[in-house]
Amino acid sequence: MKHYNKMARQAGMTLIELTVVLLVLIGLAGLMIPYVGGFISKTHDSTGSDSLAASNAAIQRYDVQFMGHPSNYDSLMDTNLTGGNLYTKMMGGLGTMLPNDYLKTVSVDGKAFTDIGISSLMVMKTATADATFAATDSSVGIADGTTYSLAAINVKGTDCSMSTDAMGCISNDADLSKILGRTVNTSANNYFVFGIGQDSGMVGKTISEAPVHFAKTGAMSAANKYNRLIAVYEAPKTSTCIASNGQGFVSYWDPDTVNSGASATVVVNAVEADCTTAATVADAEFFDAAANAGAGGGSGTTIGSTTWSGMTQAKARFLTTVMPMMKLEGLGGALASHYQTVGG
Repeated sequence: MKHYNKMARQAGMTLIELTVVLLVLIGLAGLMIPYVGGFISKTHDSTGSDSLAASNAAIQRYDVQFMGHPSNYDSLMDTNLTGGNLYTKMMGGLGTMLPNDYLKTVSVDGKAFTDIGISSLMVMKTATADATFAATDSSVGIADGTTYSLAAINVKGTDCSMSTDAMGCISNDADLSKILGRTVNTSANNYFVFGIGQDSGMVGKTISEAPVHFAKTGAMSAANKYNRLIAVYEAPKTSTCIASNGQGFVSYWDPDTVNSGASATVVVNAVEADCTTAATVADAEFFDAAANAGAGGGSGTTIGSTTWSGMTQAKARFLTTVMPMMKLEGLGGALASHYQTVGG
């Protein structure tokens, strides 16, 4: 009996043993925390790159299947599309933080988008309590000949400074080209952006649900900030001049320049947007910007001079999709972040 009682008293753990076990568990937990954080980061970057690739494919497939681009993108503009403001619940705190953030408003003729099938956009609801899943208010039609104020990418033009500019500041064309994975020219083009929300015309057709980019921090969560992906469209700043032969010209290629290996495009004349001055260009090959975008010398008709018979807004073209975080991130950036965290 005495032996049994002695064994019963010793069945539990002493305070010292419990303390040692707890210290071991705390140490293991401390070792695991960095790995858990890294796992979350890897998952975030991997999912983001997958969503960007899927969205690009869905927009391109929609264009092929339905002969145009989807209407009812999120405009990222509040109140209205002719005099409204940027949606204030974008990451980066547009309108409330330092200047030179990654978006600005730019005026454009609606024809740039109606010509490619975008006949309406969703106006944002700034007062919403859910910045992502209840972000839109109503659909507004887009018409030819009407000037709209829409969200576009802002390129500062000079080096960004942490003391005077927002984190999302984009210094120059080279920086924007790196983000988009496309060569850009902000002197000649504007780069308009639209959110890919649940109201988009391609949802249920070429994509099942509008993708969401979930931020890494609670302050930037889908409830507090806009976490949808955004589509980027390029639209020429100058109007397309219609020549007497019916072709539309924005610029011409100098064959000698192109054949020498350069890729510079030269404007036809100083008042091209007015389409009123005769263009006298000796030994120059014109090209239809819409039909031969990016083509080199020999793509058009060699003419010495012509007169413009009219003008029209050049149509936009889809470039790619990006994630709107504290700064814009394209597919290349998302993949780079993914492989960097995997390597780490």
